[in-house]
Amino acid sequence: MIKTLSLSALALATLGFNSAAQADVNEMDSPRIYTGIGYGQYSFQFEDSENDIDFDDDSQMLKGYIGTQFNKYLSLELAYQNFDEVSDIDSYAEVDGISLAGRLAAPITESFSVYAKGGWLEWDAEVTSDIPALGEISAEQSGGDVFYGAGLEYAFTSNVQVRLEYERYKLEDDIDTDMDVASFSVQYMF
Repeated sequence: MIKTLSLSALALATLGFNSAAQADVNEMDSPRIYTGIGYGQYSFQFEDSENDIDFDDDSQMLKGYIGTQFNKYLSLELAYQNFDEVSDIDSYAEVDGISLAGRLAAPITESFSVYAKGGWLEWDAEVTSDIPALGEISAEQSGGDVFYGAGLEYAFTSNVQVRLEYERYKLEDDIDTDMDVASFSVQYMF
């Protein structure tokens, strides 16, 4: 009787362990939602040959994002970027945008991975210049352009991660603007 109870208990425990292990494997492979917030510095290079305007400045940026991680390799994320004002002697510009990007990760360890990303940025820009002969000229422009980036991600827990990221934006509309962004983000995985 005791042997039968022991064997039954062992069988139930084994079955329970296998079910729990299977649930963990399935949970890792199922899509997970995440959200994050980031802070960074960016370099803004602007050239307008029509109005003879050219400047280069650095400033800060904030971003917020939400994404879906389909598996440990592939994610899709939607982000809002707010680039603080950049200025030169007689010109200033401010840009913000919404982006959609795919992210392809390469896990190095359970906690650390490198990734590449690419996507589309829909942006709005306001550029103002003070030209001595004409006065202040202001123009609002918008457009959409491809961007790319790469980064490192470290997971403190299965829910909390940090990122160190580089992104390159080249706004191609009526302005020829290059923006290089280095940022640090904290994200929470649901």
